[in-house]
Amino acid sequence: MGRSVKFKLALLLAVVLGLALAGPAPAAQKVIKIGVVGPLTGQFAAVGQSQLNGAEMRAKEINAAGGEYQIELLSEDDASNCDQSVNATVKLVTKDQVAAVLGACNSPCALAMVPVTKRYKTAQFTFGVGTAITKQGSEWVFRVAVGAPGQTKALADYAVSQLGQKKIAVLYSDDEYGASMAEGFKAALKALGLEPAAYESYPRSDKDFSGQLTKVKSSGATALYPTGSYAASALIAKQAKQLGLDLQLLGDTGNATPKYVELGGEAVEGSVVVEPFTPADQDPKIQEFVKKYKDLYGRDPDGWVAEMYDTVGLIHQAVVKAGQVDRQAVRDYAAGLKPGAGYQGILGEWYFDQEGNATFALYKVQIKGGQKVILGR
Repeated sequence: MGRSVKFKLALLLAVVLGLALAGPAPAAQKVIKIGVVGPLTGQFAAVGQSQLNGAEMRAKEINAAGGEYQIELLSEDDASNCDQSVNATVKLVTKDQVAAVLGACNSPCALAMVPVTKRYKTAQFTFGVGTAITKQGSEWVFRVAVGAPGQTKALADYAVSQLGQKKIAVLYSDDEYGASMAEGFKAALKALGLEPAAYESYPRSDKDFSGQLTKVKSSGATALYPTGSYAASALIAKQAKQLGLDLQLLGDTGNATPKYVELGGEAVEGSVVVEPFTPADQDPKIQEFVKKYKDLYGRDPDGWVAEMYDTVGLIHQAVVKAGQVDRQAVRDYAAGLKPGAGYQGILGEWYFDQEGNATFALYKVQIKGGQKVILGR
């Protein structure tokens, strides 16, 4: 045997022995692709950004921990256009092969996505609160928020029993979100033996509410529940002030974003809103979460941030438990969560009813000095 051959054999033996002494190679990391569909441009951009930020924050934490399964977020801007929401969803589930989809933010767009996620058997997690979203016979859609009936009941009960309001006007956008909220609030008032003092709708893109507010003024209402977009609600508050209306403003989670306060200014001072999460909660766990978010994004987190943060954690947990990146496993894990055996997140224990609706307590907060103050939960 020649010297060069002996040298090569010795070198090969050394490599083999080195690998054996080093022990088994670490398991290759696997990627969980999650699609995110929502508005990053347009009038609902703040909501879409909260959705993406919440998902991104949890993904960064999971990836930094260095486990077997890493998160890859694939974001699509739908600009609150439901056709774009549908097209984005088709792309994510067929081309990008995501394990689950987050979105959309707007109830009409989330509803439009349901047939797509059902057809391609991909779990869809949305904080859209339109009642119809989880009533389409799809076992693949999950609402990671309190739906319209739950929100409006909590808001109506508090307004009547704690704020003493009996003459409440309702001003709502004529889309799935606004109509669901308005109908829920009307039903909640009826259960309390009351009717809305006024019940007016407006086109989703409207910016002049003087006609509707004139009717509110003539109704003798002492409180107003505007629902639709946070931008419209802030504008309604300003125009109500200009018309000399002194009303107790009420709001659902759509008005819980800091942008509502930013856009409304003094006109929204005193507003009482319901929300699933508030940075005003002094619980150390909540405050740690708030600090981490502010360090990353320079502002307080809202309920949408918290809901998407928890949802990414839930999807990751589903894959870890299944031991594989599988759409069916994600869906089955979410559907199998039960009270006392749910997913533990920043919002507490997560589980869903048979229609895919989550349930948890809502904070009642008031805007005072531009900040939120907790009234109750």
